Amino acid sequence: MAETSYDIFGEKETPFNLRTFFFKYIRYWYWFVLAVSIAWVCAYMYLRYTTPVYQVSAVLLIKDPLKGQNALLKDLDVSSSSGDKVVENEIEFLKSRNLMNRVMGELNLYAAYFHQRQAQSDEELYTDSPIKIFPDSLKPVAYQQPVFIKLLNRQQYQVLDEEGAVKGTFFYGQKATSPYGTFRTVLTRSTPQKDKNPIKVVFSSKESLNQRYLSSLQVALVNPKSTALRLTLQDAVPEKGKLVLGKLLDVYMIATLEDKNREATNTLRFIDERLRLITSELGSVERDVEAYKSSRGIVDLSAEANLFLNQVQTTDTKLNDIELEEKILDGVEVYLKNSQESVAPATLMVTDPFMMSMLTKLNELEAQKDVAERSQQPGNPFLETITNQIANTKSLIRENIVNQRHNIAVTRASLKKLNAKYESSVRTIPRQEREFLTIKRQQGIKESLYLMLLQKKEETAIAYAATVNDSRIMEEPSGSSVPLKPNRTNVYLVAILIGLLIPVGFITVKDMMNDTVQSRREVETEIGQSIFGEIMKKPKEMKDNIVDTKANSVIAEQFKILRANLQYVIGNPLPGQGKVILVTSSISGEGKSFVSINLASSLALLDKKVIVLELDLRKPKISTYLGVAKDRGISNYLIGQTKLDELIKPTALSLNMSVISSGPIPPNPSELLSNGRLETLLDSLRQEFDYIILDTPPVGLVADATLLGAHADAAFYLVRHEYTPRTYMRLLNELKQAKKFKSLNIIFNGVNYRNSNEYGYGYGYGYGYGYGKGKGYYV
Repeated sequence: MAETSYDIFGEKETPFNLRTFFFKYIRYWYWFVLAVSIAWVCAYMYLRYTTPVYQVSAVLLIKDPLKGQNALLKDLDVSSSSGDKVVENEIEFLKSRNLMNRVMGELNLYAAYFHQRQAQSDEELYTDSPIKIFPDSLKPVAYQQPVFIKLLNRQQYQVLDEEGAVKGTFFYGQKATSPYGTFRTVLTRSTPQKDKNPIKVVFSSKESLNQRYLSSLQVALVNPKSTALRLTLQDAVPEKGKLVLGKLLDVYMIATLEDKNREATNTLRFIDERLRLITSELGSVERDVEAYKSSRGIVDLSAEANLFLNQVQTTDTKLNDIELEEKILDGVEVYLKNSQESVAPATLMVTDPFMMSMLTKLNELEAQKDVAERSQQPGNPFLETITNQIANTKSLIRENIVNQRHNIAVTRASLKKLNAKYESSVRTIPRQEREFLTIKRQQGIKESLYLMLLQKKEETAIAYAATVNDSRIMEEPSGSSVPLKPNRTNVYLVAILIGLLIPVGFITVKDMMNDTVQSRREVETEIGQSIFGEIMKKPKEMKDNIVDTKANSVIAEQFKILRANLQYVIGNPLPGQGKVILVTSSISGEGKSFVSINLASSLALLDKKVIVLELDLRKPKISTYLGVAKDRGISNYLIGQTKLDELIKPTALSLNMSVISSGPIPPNPSELLSNGRLETLLDSLRQEFDYIILDTPPVGLVADATLLGAHADAAFYLVRHEYTPRTYMRLLNELKQAKKFKSLNIIFNGVNYRNSNEYGYGYGYGYGYGYGKGKGYYV
């Protein structure tokens, strides 16, 4: 036996039935049609008044600066000190505010032009705009509301507000001062089209425009293994988006070239300063040599003097190199103290490998910091990390400078000592030769230093001239003809989906909030017993609760089916052994009196004598339905005030049908029913009638029906469709399990076949047999 499952409320769960689930919603088909229609209209209006947005894209390749390097530069060992580009830094640089500000300024995007349309969203004009406005000084009101420009002729135009009021008439090309601020308007067409509608101009502030385009700009790697970047931008005008994206790439390339050339420029500036000084000193020394030779008549020196001269010149050259190294170290120290420089000066003059690598690293970190400061807020962890790395690198460079200065001091002392030795030897030669040797020595030092600086200058100039951009545009900016958003297909699909979900949600919530019995399947599942019979909902044409059981209507046939099934429950009554049938329910209003009267009427058609007892002593209704007086009845009999023969009253429905009314409402109905006289009453009626139908109170409210259950041969328990609370199914199940009635049978009353999830829309009994012709009822 299958295990019974219960829900969270402790109630027995109904097995899922796809047909029932489907018809629960399909019977409200008109709700779905209405909701989908409204959603479709809303989607249409949304698409009509929403400005379409297009996507523009381009592909930028970030090249390796060491690949494809000029062969001459390789021979000279001249390369950029910036090192390999970090792609992530380039992405941040492309999305920086400074770069976008330059784009906005060069394209003059602070003013947008629109053509107003009545039934659609305004159409933005960019390349088609007949005017261009160059703002000079705008007031806050210009950013809060649009400005309207009306073209009068080739010389003049008018400035209007939103209401169409004229705020001034101005000439093209001249600075116009209006309530919105100062700006200059230029006519872009030689012959402006005569348009009755003025051009709508919307001004945007620098910050808002920058933020709007930066939020729309997306930069991402095309492939994780490559350095190609795809740039995408969204704009209402595709041509405008292409221009913005193209200008952004141009500005980016110019900025990267400026960064690369800054180092070479600083190096050339340093060399030029040294050359000017050395050239002046070398010219002075050469004039001294010339003057000395002329005054002394010297043509050549002795071999010994030349030997000493060469040795002294070599030593002096080394001393001069040391002096140059000290100058370079001075320049590096100045650079370390000056935080405004982003590239180390005179990097090509550094000879120490460690110093060179540290300066290269520092240059890279400064470049990264410059990019990060343009795109990141202060306090960003990445920016703080770079700042710490720069500080550590500068500390290492300072330590290296201290070590080099110590080495230079030791070397200088050694060279000076050696030079002193050579100078003492020079003193042994004649004074005239010694004087000339001293002058000649200074000339050689200056010449060697001059030649070395000229060589470095040429190398740096070649590197500067050969500088190329490390980026290349792989795909020019291009856009699709189909708008990215709104997507018409998706909008309509979402509208249809919403139009379906709203009724589904409403019906589902309505069904969840409804605690009444919705189908016979719920009853059968809870009780574990089939429904004995069904009675449809009373038609609107039925003014009272009396069914013409002689007619061929649907509801009359249902009572006949109920009558036929009754024989299988209690059999045919024998003479003097009438059958007692009890009719009850869970609560009031479920149709007990209605079923009792019409079941009795249907049984009377079989020439059976039937009597109905109005045992609902609290709220009697049968007397009212049948038009029988209830001044004397069962309550009088139970207290011994009258005899049985005086209580039986005929009805107008049939000669075989009688009724005993309830009589006056007693204060203690349960006690009266338990005093034993009712059993005597039923025994007497069994002798005279074939069927005795007991119309009893609801078993869920009072105990009268359970007291009468012992006297009944069969009990009909009514469950009304969309009326009986589901919680009373547990009571019905308990009555069945306790066997308080001899034969408990369930009648599903008041079934609304149109609203029933179980039968589906339009299902009923008006099919095939010609029932209802003339006076029948259809579902």
